[in-house]
Amino acid sequence: MTEIQGGRRGRIGRKLVLTFVSFVMVVVGGTGWALYDVTRRSLEREMSERLMTAALLVAGGLDGGTVRTLRPGDEAFLRAYVSLTARLQRARKMVGARRITVFDRQGRSLLDTAPDVPIGREYARLRIDRAEVARVWQGKAAHSVLFEGEDGVFYKSGYAPVYDGEEVVAGVGVEMGAAFLETIRQVQRWIVIFGAASAVLTVIIGLGLARTITGPIHRLVTASREIGRGNLERAVDTSSPDELGILGETMEEMRRGLVARDAQLRQMLAGVAHEIRNPLGGIEIYAGLIADDLPDGDPRKAHIRKVIGEVKTLDRIISEFLDFARPTHPAPTLTPVSRLAEEVAFLLAPEMAAAGVRYVQDTPEGLQVRVDPEQVKRALLNLMKNGVQAVRGGGVLTVRARASGEWVAVEVCDTGPGMSPEVQARAFEPFFTTREQGTGLGLAIVKKIAEENGGTVAVESEAGKGTTFQMTLPWAGG
Repeated sequence: MTEIQGGRRGRIGRKLVLTFVSFVMVVVGGTGWALYDVTRRSLEREMSERLMTAALLVAGGLDGGTVRTLRPGDEAFLRAYVSLTARLQRARKMVGARRITVFDRQGRSLLDTAPDVPIGREYARLRIDRAEVARVWQGKAAHSVLFEGEDGVFYKSGYAPVYDGEEVVAGVGVEMGAAFLETIRQVQRWIVIFGAASAVLTVIIGLGLARTITGPIHRLVTASREIGRGNLERAVDTSSPDELGILGETMEEMRRGLVARDAQLRQMLAGVAHEIRNPLGGIEIYAGLIADDLPDGDPRKAHIRKVIGEVKTLDRIISEFLDFARPTHPAPTLTPVSRLAEEVAFLLAPEMAAAGVRYVQDTPEGLQVRVDPEQVKRALLNLMKNGVQAVRGGGVLTVRARASGEWVAVEVCDTGPGMSPEVQARAFEPFFTTREQGTGLGLAIVKKIAEENGGTVAVESEAGKGTTFQMTLPWAGG
């Protein structure tokens, strides 16, 4: 039960942390992405405007009439070509461009700042940017999208028309490296770093927040579990300064009320038991005197003996009621399991012999448990007596013990008729019994003793194949 509730509590904490982290990451991630996108668009727009301005400046400094006369082969001897190329080189340095080209309507080179590019060579790049180049022939400046060069660096081109009078005779392309991308990458890196730091910080804060919520809940669950087990001595924690504290105060008031009511009930039960036992004691004494006065052959003497037996049965029932209702305080000591089993077997030896039960004990010497020996012996006595009654008329009763981890499992097995699943489910309920005689408190007392000594008790049975009761107790080593 504790593991289940611990798992649930862990899931609540994880859900709270996950929700908190998800919310913060959505906000941080969304804000970071928006900042990145706005910065990128702004810098790219600024570069595009700069490219178009540079292209217009370069185009305005060119003589369209001379440019339109350039033909393949002119680069070898034509002075105008050399002069225009030198002007392009100065313009390239001035605007910080990587390359400046001048091209005709067929997308062929007229002038180029790159070496060894003859007049008439076709520019493959202009096919990709044909939409932008088309705007040039309409007399408008344009810019391309970012593209990756052969060197792995991203570039962008600006285009502008070259006029001869009113006629557009050529186009200018100004190509620049996208230096702003490095700024963008830095922004991106910082966004990632900030996001990771935010995630770590959020997890830490979320865990702290989850602990402040689940901690008080865990204490309230523990307190309610103890109250459910009948442990009313442990006060409920009410230190939480919020609604959980109010809930704790309410539970504490309930606990105090239960303590008061429980004390009243115990006092009443003890008084009733005392009042009943007094006349029962008198009945037993006087019945004994009558039996002693009657001769041995008198049939009335057997009737008196039955009366005395029934009185003892009533006294035993009252004792069981008191044992179940009376608060107990275990005094744990190191106790060998074999000694407990031997003492109980000795007490039940006459009953086992009368019932034809063969007793088998498999309890390793030195195997010890830390329990109240008298209480556990009482529980073991109830379990073994149940086993004897189950195999009455011949059978085997086995007591064995094994250590496993921090626990010792003490099993009481019989070869009796077994129990149905319905009976197993209610075996430890107070006042539940399948016998005509009995209070139905024997197994309930076993369960109470096991839990008060820090252990558990369980039953496994199959119709026709016997029953096994397993009492798990804290191991003391050995």
